[in-house]
Amino acid sequence: MQTAPLISIVIPSYNQAKYIAYNLDSILAQTYSNFEVIFIDDGSKDNTAEILKSYTEKDSRIKYFYQNNSERAVARSHGISKANGKYICLVDSDDTWLPHKLETQLALMENDPEIILCYAPVNRIDPENKPLKNAARQQEGYSGLIYKHLLMRNFIPSVTPMIRASVLKNIGEQVTDFIPYEDWDFWLRLSRCGKFHHIKEALGNYRLHPQQSVKNVKAPRIEEVTIKVLDANTQEFLLEHAECLNFLDLDEKDFKASVKEAYSLAYLRVAYWYLVAGDSKTAQEKLKVSLNKNTLRLIDPRFIVLRLCCYLSSFNKELVTKFLGGFH
Repeated sequence: MQTAPLISIVIPSYNQAKYIAYNLDSILAQTYSNFEVIFIDDGSKDNTAEILKSYTEKDSRIKYFYQNNSERAVARSHGISKANGKYICLVDSDDTWLPHKLETQLALMENDPEIILCYAPVNRIDPENKPLKNAARQQEGYSGLIYKHLLMRNFIPSVTPMIRASVLKNIGEQVTDFIPYEDWDFWLRLSRCGKFHHIKEALGNYRLHPQQSVKNVKAPRIEEVTIKVLDANTQEFLLEHAECLNFLDLDEKDFKASVKEAYSLAYLRVAYWYLVAGDSKTAQEKLKVSLNKNTLRLIDPRFIVLRLCCYLSSFNKELVTKFLGGFH
């Protein structure tokens, strides 16, 4: 009699045939084995289906589903709806896991029922699986009721979360309108439901390559989605739900201050993306908005550097763009 899977692994994919074997092999090499893989092919036009056929024929834990191209958020939600496990893990098909990833997270979640999501840092790799210099922001994280911290930026790598399936039923689907930051909105909604836990050791590999979705998004779209996510998770919502503020241990004054800072930091990031795009004029406008939200930005090293880059961009736009692009 086949044991029901304790963990469901949901993998959305679109035209990532080059990396799928790396992804699936890292999952099949896990030290914990009672899982199912739900692979959602989001209308790929490469040989994804052929690759998956070879895997499903040799391992019944892997289940392949095809859908017409509907974007990553829909593919993830589709996969979650088919999950049978007590816990759900999300990972994109171009990323990989370290062998003890599932074992480490499962032990943590089973031992502490108050944790609804645990996550871990990632190492960065190139298209050929060679290690790259890690980004400090992808090593940092918080534990406990982290809603306020998560408002400031998305620090949860999409490679490593493990989530209690019972909680996901109350969250709803990921939102296509928020792509490429649909995961940030998803974590924010989850963070209002219980405690997260940050595991300090890296448990996954995040691949940098030219086809990454965020690399192909224009600065105006990044601005639009960033503000949409913040609006959806702050504007009037929590103030109308006092019990949620109490649960998160936030009073109204603290909440309003946090929201103001979140928007200030958001416009700081938006200014960065306009500079990377070579639009220093718009970047300066966004820096002003960031400063208006919080005048302490004046002594923020990031603000100072970006304002200097706006000035230098008028002399050598290409050099500034290359310099800032290295921080992604």
